[in-house]
Amino acid sequence: MRVLVLASAVGLLAALPCSAQIWGGPVPAGAGGSFAGRGIQVAPQPRSARSEIRAGERSGQLTRREARQLRRVVTVNADIASRLSRDGLTESEAAELNTRAMLLHEDIVRARFNDSNRPKSR
Repeated sequence: MRVLVLASAVGLLAALPCSAQIWGGPVPAGAGGSFAGRGIQVAPQPRSARSEIRAGERSGQLTRREARQLRRVVTVNADIASRLSRDGLTESEAAELNTRAMLLHEDIVRARFNDSNRPKSR
């Protein structure tokens, strides 16, 4: 309990210098400061990832356990994407979401086609 209180106190102290920074208000989208107005989009990966997982499970390339683990990652990525996109995405947030989607796709392909010669048990 003391560790949590101490950790939260240290976190608050670390945030204090940030509060002293000057903020000039929102920057117009045309001035290059606001990414929300630029329409930065992330490709909708959850639907295609879910269909890839479903296809792998139906073909026997994925076990139910593997499919369940991959679906959990899809859900986590979708939750992160919805949380980040509430106020618009910055370029770094969009890049992170694209990286997460790419890594998920690679995990699905690896799980489906790794040792594809042996049949998976259901």
